[in-house]
Amino acid sequence: MYMNKFLVLIGLFSLLAGCGGNKQALWGPSLDATTNPTDVQDAYLYSTSLYGSDDGGKSANIAVLLPMTGNTKTAGESIKTSIETAFLRKPKSNVKISFYDLSGNYSERTDIINHVLSTNPDAIIGPLFAEDARYIRDRKKSSLPVVSFTSDITALGDNVVSVNLIPTQSIETIVRQIKQDGAINVVVLAPNDNSGKMMASVAAKAIPLYDMSLNGLFYYDTGKSDSIKDVAMRASMFGTRNAANTRAREILSDILTKESLTAQQRNSLNKQLEKISRTETTGKLPYDAILFLGNGEDSKTLTSFLRYYGVGARDVAMYGTTLWHGSNIATDLTLAGAKYATLPEISDNFVSLYSMVSGQNPDYLAAFGYDAANLTLGMLFTPKSPDAYLYDPSGYVGTTGIFRIQPNGEDERGLRIMEFNGTETVNELKSSPTNFITPLYNVNNKYLRSVPEKELNTHGVNPGDYITIPEHLRKKSAYKTKTIGANYVAEETDIESKPIQIFAESEKEVISDPEFQPVKIESVERKNIDSVEIAE
Repeated sequence: MYMNKFLVLIGLFSLLAGCGGNKQALWGPSLDATTNPTDVQDAYLYSTSLYGSDDGGKSANIAVLLPMTGNTKTAGESIKTSIETAFLRKPKSNVKISFYDLSGNYSERTDIINHVLSTNPDAIIGPLFAEDARYIRDRKKSSLPVVSFTSDITALGDNVVSVNLIPTQSIETIVRQIKQDGAINVVVLAPNDNSGKMMASVAAKAIPLYDMSLNGLFYYDTGKSDSIKDVAMRASMFGTRNAANTRAREILSDILTKESLTAQQRNSLNKQLEKISRTETTGKLPYDAILFLGNGEDSKTLTSFLRYYGVGARDVAMYGTTLWHGSNIATDLTLAGAKYATLPEISDNFVSLYSMVSGQNPDYLAAFGYDAANLTLGMLFTPKSPDAYLYDPSGYVGTTGIFRIQPNGEDERGLRIMEFNGTETVNELKSSPTNFITPLYNVNNKYLRSVPEKELNTHGVNPGDYITIPEHLRKKSAYKTKTIGANYVAEETDIESKPIQIFAESEKEVISDPEFQPVKIESVERKNIDSVEIAE
């Protein structure tokens, strides 16, 4: 099998030969990312050449743990293909790679893991799910590196690392963009589930970190129209703004029918009444940006109800996360101008290579698999220490842009900003960064505080502020107005919290829409891949 694939790959190796990065010296004591990232493929090829021979007298035993049967077969097979492709690019007779099917129930999976650990591998690639990664971490030798694909940060550490996108990074990236766009007050709309609460807690940390205010936070039940409608109505202040509109129209109508007016005054009041009657709401919103933390379908439904209740793109700027990537909402005119953060496109060279081997285009998990294989090979054959290579603060250039592994096991990836324009073609507003010299992320999300719903912080709406009546009528009690719906809190107090851990109650739990993947991968069904630790 390897030889057949190798012959297929020969014609494409020249495509990959020109994408090398700068060669790096041995990692010094500083943790600063002072140089540009090295291409992860060239880093491996360069490290092996330092020995003066193809193998340098070294050998390596690598175990790969992936689900290759059952409901998660598609995800496991795509990663397996990319790993095989990476190893075949520069085949080494002294590298042994063994694939293990990590499917089945918990007992079956742990039996396989225990067997793999008993073989004393030099490195492990995988697993995909957090539950399995956590089991390995708690039983392996500390020095054994495990390059996993889980995005659950609580499963990392002690040389268990991830090459998957940590979903919270897209939140901080888009929050940074919201700040650059000039917003001051932000409202967050999040799914009322474990992942939504985790992402909301990150947003609640990031927004004040970038000198903005979290003006409101609302949770809705994913896919449930009534819940989404209720949140949209509350976030739009429809009750308050509708009451203000009604009161303003009443005043204008009463004056026009009951008072003696000049022709100029009557004309002015008629124009105001005509304008205010075109909508059901009156009054400014106490925020200038909305951050959607749900998937594309929920966000589309939310914006539809928000528009129904008088809040559209002309009133506030709208933003999303990587969960919008690959969804079918780009052509929705309600979201025209909305922005979101996501990974760069998979490199053309890898797409060509992978499609020639498999006959299919790679998804992001396949791309991460290719990076994981090259990273593992480089780590095992580097003249540096394995840790110095794995945790190089300058990072690497992979199939989806730059990435680096933090000492706590988290994978930092550079993200880009995309903007909807009402067509199927999404604009790239800002390309992803090319190095880590300027830190990309500042929110520490190892331990997070759960954030309860927060009603809008508002001074309310006074309908009299939005109409102009003749001076001699302003003191009449019939035309005086009061502020409606004030809910202003000058200072907020911290909420007492204690750490808890949230994860799927059952390994059989089925996830139809895995929320933390940069692209929807329908075959990944165990929520343990995205379990998180928060506090409430």
